[in-house]
Amino acid sequence: MNKGLQFLVLPSEVTDFERGYLARVNRVALVFFALHVPAFMVIAWVNGTGPGLAGVLTAAAMIGPALAHRAAQNPRFTSVIFGVTAMFMGGILVHFGQGPVQIEMHFYFFALIAMCAVFGNPLVIVAAALTVAAHHLLVWLVLPQSVFNYEAQWWVVAVHAAFVVLESAAACFISRSFFDNVIRLERIVRARTAELDNKNRDMRLLLDNVRQGFLTLNRAGVIAAERSAAVDSWFGAPAPSATWFEYLATLSPSFAENTEVSWSEVVEGVMPLEVTLEQMPARLRWRDAHYRFEYRPIGASEPHEHYLVIVTDVTMEVARERGEVERREAMALFERVLVDRTGLEGFFEETTQTLRLLQSGAETDTARRLVHTLKGNAGLFGLFSVAECCHRLEDELSESAGALPAAAFADLQVRWNELTGEIAKLLGARSDMLEIEAREYVGLEAAARAGESAPALLRRIRRLKLESTAKRLGHFQERALKIADRLGKGGVRVEVEDNAVRLDHARWAGFWNAFVHAVRNALDHGIEPLADRQARGKEGAGALALRTYEDDSGRVVIEIQDDGRGVDWQSVAARAAAAGLPHRTSADLEQALFSDGVSTALSVTDVSGRGVGMGALLAATEELGGQLDVRSTWGKGTTLRFVFPPTSASAKSLRPTAAE
Repeated sequence: MNKGLQFLVLPSEVTDFERGYLARVNRVALVFFALHVPAFMVIAWVNGTGPGLAGVLTAAAMIGPALAHRAAQNPRFTSVIFGVTAMFMGGILVHFGQGPVQIEMHFYFFALIAMCAVFGNPLVIVAAALTVAAHHLLVWLVLPQSVFNYEAQWWVVAVHAAFVVLESAAACFISRSFFDNVIRLERIVRARTAELDNKNRDMRLLLDNVRQGFLTLNRAGVIAAERSAAVDSWFGAPAPSATWFEYLATLSPSFAENTEVSWSEVVEGVMPLEVTLEQMPARLRWRDAHYRFEYRPIGASEPHEHYLVIVTDVTMEVARERGEVERREAMALFERVLVDRTGLEGFFEETTQTLRLLQSGAETDTARRLVHTLKGNAGLFGLFSVAECCHRLEDELSESAGALPAAAFADLQVRWNELTGEIAKLLGARSDMLEIEAREYVGLEAAARAGESAPALLRRIRRLKLESTAKRLGHFQERALKIADRLGKGGVRVEVEDNAVRLDHARWAGFWNAFVHAVRNALDHGIEPLADRQARGKEGAGALALRTYEDDSGRVVIEIQDDGRGVDWQSVAARAAAAGLPHRTSADLEQALFSDGVSTALSVTDVSGRGVGMGALLAATEELGGQLDVRSTWGKGTTLRFVFPPTSASAKSLRPTAAE
């Protein structure tokens, strides 16, 4: 019973949408029934049943709906009045339509009951059904000919009533369904909209209180209006309809340009999406903060139309990483002081001088050599923060047509200034202490016991003031093993032969700083990966030999030898030709191998590949009056032999004078 009433009786709330809808329908119904007055008068005139009376009765039936339409506050009540009026009009039609088609006039009742479903109110149908039932029963008893054009039995009236009940039930269902699924839809939409608004409000509250920035882009890079407050707080609000790249350009034009170029690869879809998204520029330094950018597609269908950008403030993370780097570098410097104090002093002095030259406006080629050499030596001493600064400077130098301004070296200078303090504390004031290896002490003692001449002993003693190449070569050996591991060539053997050669620390510092390029190239371009070596029938992971010795003429010879693939002279010739360099003779190719911009590497890495390092090494060699000899056999290996005249070496310069 309760369910039946709930079905028939609508909820008490009348929404604005329902009120507006019923106002329109009721107005149409009023006009519709008003037109019945002339229509029924015509029907009565045709049937000879009194058109005047038909007009009066029809007009009287219009009084109720007219008053309800004008005065009723609830449009549902007016609709019920129209349901009753419809049946009144049916009764008038059947009465004045007496004749051979009077029975057919009853179809009006069925048609109007069905039409009443448009009000979306089952009570309108119920009111109409009760009205027609009362009409048939009462009028049939009082004036039968007003209902039927024959003497109908009671069961005929019952049949008519049964059909009215059946149609009314169906019409009530249609009417209620119309209300629930159409008229009430506005209420449902409003409720769901309110629910979505609440969820959006909660989401906005969440987004505005997280330490990340969220925004969405379409394929054209246009920024959606909705974004988290962190984005505006960090970078300012973007202009309406601005693209992501235009927005980033207000922060860093170069970062914006790189992002736009990478984004074009994302939307083109030539490469896998995961690859292109991973290649998007991810780090930006803005003012005193560091930010990380991540890009994720929205939705599962491809091609994706929208992408989520997640911006994270990683300033604290960078600070922690930098602190860890500084701790590791401080430890590396401490270890270096213990094993090679003189080498660290030389590196400190050489780097300080290099930075002065760079900031004084060194020409581009010179700057490239200096920066590349500094990067290699910084890595050699475990100062990877300096190496990273140099790598970024190399990128800028490769794109620059002229010399970089002094401001471009600011980050490198700041980091070096920080390291200067650490190095100064570790080194302290330079003392007059000499370091001597045990084997040298034993040799000196043995010479004295053997009665070696005083001039010869003096020469031995003077040589102790020079730097032993054993430390330098040992340093390069250690670095070579680390580079090999980074290149996936672990297991490479690195042999060192110093032959007790000592050299002047200050005079040879520039050469040793550049020598690191030969070590890096031998490991990166010379020694092959293990699989390639096995395919060529070579044993082991590879071998690298570092030697210093004095020949019979007193010349200092420094060699680096590897058993790798050898120099690809055809590749060198092609690179030289592309650079406009001579490349017809063997001498031309050797010269090209050490020219700036020529490299046999297929790509640039943080190890090698820029075609600058070997040129710096050749320049350092020639500055000491030395010569460089390249011996290479394809598939077997390469030897670089640096030969310096006795005037640059230790032995001849330290021979005793005539007075001695």
